[in-house]
Amino acid sequence: MKNIELYITLQKQVLDTQGQTLTRAVHDLGYSGVNDIRVGKVLYMTVDEATDAAVDNVVRTLSEKLFANTVIEEYSYKVVEAE
Repeated sequence: MKNIELYITLQKQVLDTQGQTLTRAVHDLGYSGVNDIRVGKVLYMTVDEATDAAVDNVVRTLSEKLFANTVIEEYSYKVVEAE
């Protein structure tokens, strides 16, 4: 069983209005050195497959069909060790 962290973010060319709003708020708080905030989401899951290739297939298939809107979003994932 593999523990997966799946990251979904807007593609770079897509305007991130939430990120822009947060950047302005951070600047208003006096942190002018913090810039280019982008907002995304992280999904955590376990995948019970025998091989790394099978895990990759499951995560990619679910990401492209269910979790991410691949027209405007991109995704990446990593396998994390159990604590």
